[in-house]
Amino acid sequence: MDIDYTWLEENFFRQRLSDEQKALIADKIDVVAFDANDIIVKQGSKGGSIYVVNSGAAVIECDLNGEKIRVGKVGPGDLIGEMSFLTDIDASATVTAKEDCVIYKLPRSSFSELMRKDQELAYAVFAHLLQHTADVIRDMNAEKAAVQHYMAGSRF
Repeated sequence: MDIDYTWLEENFFRQRLSDEQKALIADKIDVVAFDANDIIVKQGSKGGSIYVVNSGAAVIECDLNGEKIRVGKVGPGDLIGEMSFLTDIDASATVTAKEDCVIYKLPRSSFSELMRKDQELAYAVFAHLLQHTADVIRDMNAEKAAVQHYMAGSRF
């Protein structure tokens, strides 16, 4: 399966890529296809890669005392595995394909090499990662505020 550079330029890097950058990316990013119901990332597994959803959809679930709790969903342009990538801890959730997916996988070791070879490209990856993380925190804060508002209102 080939890398869709135009898609990556528009949805991930948010910049045009030179031929040299495309060659570098081809050497660093793996294209992985998942069928519906395949596990993309398993909670508790060793992380260390960022997964970028190119196509398809998946759900994110956490195991809480043997009960699966759905905590989110991802689709094209979304990231998976960013917490493990940033912190080098085990995956905090299981991500399961709900339909066929094409995923771009960037291991931490490849990102480190990218930092040495093309700082502009590495910065684009990191900027996307930071923006995604900020969006997740913003959404969590909004959900927390809604729950607190609901709980405060239910006391009266």
